[in-house]
Amino acid sequence: MSYLNKITVIFLFLSLGNMTLLSAQTDQKKFDVESGMILYTISGGGKLTEDVNLTIQGKGKLRFKDWGVVALIEENFEEITSGALQNIETIQRCEKLEDKQRFDVNFKTKKILERQMSKGNFQEYITKDLIKTGQEEIAGYTCDIWEGVGVRKCIYKGIPLLVEHYLLGTYYRKKASSIKFDIDTSAANCSIPNYPIQKFALFKTHSKTKSKKLPQEFSKILISVGKDMQKQLSVNKIEEDNFTPEQKRVWLDKISQNVFEKQKLFLPQFLLSIQETRVCLQQADNWIQANTCMENVVQLKAQLTKDRENNIEQWKGKEKDKVLDDFDENISLLESRMKCIRGSKNITDLSSCMK
Repeated sequence: MSYLNKITVIFLFLSLGNMTLLSAQTDQKKFDVESGMILYTISGGGKLTEDVNLTIQGKGKLRFKDWGVVALIEENFEEITSGALQNIETIQRCEKLEDKQRFDVNFKTKKILERQMSKGNFQEYITKDLIKTGQEEIAGYTCDIWEGVGVRKCIYKGIPLLVEHYLLGTYYRKKASSIKFDIDTSAANCSIPNYPIQKFALFKTHSKTKSKKLPQEFSKILISVGKDMQKQLSVNKIEEDNFTPEQKRVWLDKISQNVFEKQKLFLPQFLLSIQETRVCLQQADNWIQANTCMENVVQLKAQLTKDRENNIEQWKGKEKDKVLDDFDENISLLESRMKCIRGSKNITDLSSCMK
């Protein structure tokens, strides 16, 4: 082979390599914008029972580069239950998309779950089973509205500026509040914590050995229950609006299952804690010892309300008697409801116990 022919072969080989690389990048490309950062407002909630309300509030962020081949999704929000049942659940999510892999960070277990992303076009994936119905302006950008049963999204060049899920008067909404495109990619710090990484296949095998199901936040359950409900609607050929009150109640209990399970576990624990604290307080000689007695109750109460002022400043006379009387009243009230609490089957039962 001549020297010129050798050069031609090498050139063709390099060209084919570049074409393959370009094709791979095109396949992995998610957005039609090279880089950016989106800030979101997260809201939602609804009426879970006649006596229990849920409010969702928080913020989210999307940072990406390389046309979305590398992206970091972060969310921090609270799910606040009020009324007959009180609880505050703080949710922290972090998810990284890189090439064809997805990494989900679990801050509680300090582990990262790695899984393969769905094959095919990303923009087709996020609008699957949805119909384009129009356009809307969000944070200064006009995006395409896509709608389905219980779902509404607004997509701009493959980027979700609005995601809504709603079912039986409850909803979850994530809406862009600030948008910056073509940012300095060095500022788009798409990194995740340095936790151990576990493959999804291994995680599934390991999770089967656990008897107890890990609880999920309301927003995930809303999406899951919505899919199940739509399957039943399709089979029975009925509309959500035609549900009887009893049928709606069944589905709302399913949506609220996580809130119910947590509260059913929490309330007996809380009763035991205030009983032990009452014994400790009776033996306390001064305000320092009294505050030490209160530590466990204060930590548990932080799950119920944002009002965490529980410091005892005086421990004598009327002030001491009032604190002890309050404990006696709360213990008596919760003890009288405990049989009902233990026998409850869903959030409707449990909220009735706590009236």
